[in-house]
Amino acid sequence: MSAGKRILAVDYGQKNIGLACSDELGLTVQPLPSIVNPGRSAFLKKLRALVRGMEIERVVIGMPVNMDGSQGNAFVGMQQLMALLEEALKIPVSGVDERLSTIEALGLWHQMGPRRQKRYRTVDSLAAALILERYLRETS
Repeated sequence: MSAGKRILAVDYGQKNIGLACSDELGLTVQPLPSIVNPGRSAFLKKLRALVRGMEIERVVIGMPVNMDGSQGNAFVGMQQLMALLEEALKIPVSGVDERLSTIEALGLWHQMGPRRQKRYRTVDSLAAALILERYLRETS
């Protein structure tokens, strides 16, 4: 990772999209407020603005791998979204196995106070943070 650039994680869901980003050195991860899924076109517009504003150099997206390691229809759909993001954003997009990230994020969510929960809006951004932490561990 280049100095001064961040990585953005996306936990893409039908209702909500969780977001998290790294610091410039790729050492820490910060969940960002999740957004209601506005549809792919509006999502791309929001993501472009976020990538420019936060100087993002790479996007990582949670990939829905089945518990047995197989890849189903949801995985194929996420591969298509990755290709779309890479073309639209003109930066690398990587997939990260998201198995159990939502369950782990729910555990963290229930430990948080109401003020912190309100800040992130949904558990999805915590899941995005866990996905990003996994990516950073696997690539360091």
